[in-house]
Amino acid sequence: MATRKMNFFEKLANMSGHLYRHQAAQFPRRWEILKAVAKHELAPPKTTDWPAIKADWKKVTQFIATKQYKQLSVRNCNFPSLICICNLYTYVVVTLKEALVYTAVAMEITFWFFVGEMIGRRNVFGYLVPSDYVSRDTRKKVKALEAEAKELAQH
Repeated sequence: MATRKMNFFEKLANMSGHLYRHQAAQFPRRWEILKAVAKHELAPPKTTDWPAIKADWKKVTQFIATKQYKQLSVRNCNFPSLICICNLYTYVVVTLKEALVYTAVAMEITFWFFVGEMIGRRNVFGYLVPSDYVSRDTRKKVKALEAEAKELAQH
């Protein structure tokens, strides 16, 4: 007797069962790896790390102070116009790998800024403002206008 063909949702349920069993078997090992990495990466810097941190920070501040970021170019460029520009001016030459690393670091800093904003306001999409909220400045202005209106009404 021929078995009936499974529909999309039955296939999806069947596949999710397989995935769940695989992930359930892998979870303890992966959890230990995650804990070890988190313990190492999220720990505060050791006193032996401070000289390297200071040296890197000094490099960054000098890089910004001398405005070397305006002179970055990519080494081994295949475009003749870029080669001409590179020959006309003195540029700080970085490899493509370094440029990608700089870009990744800048993106990470930006993303962590936005994550911090979300944590600070305790909401993902925006600040929760009550519907009857009135700012202090508005209250002061209204109070001043009411006092002025009273004075005009008395005269």
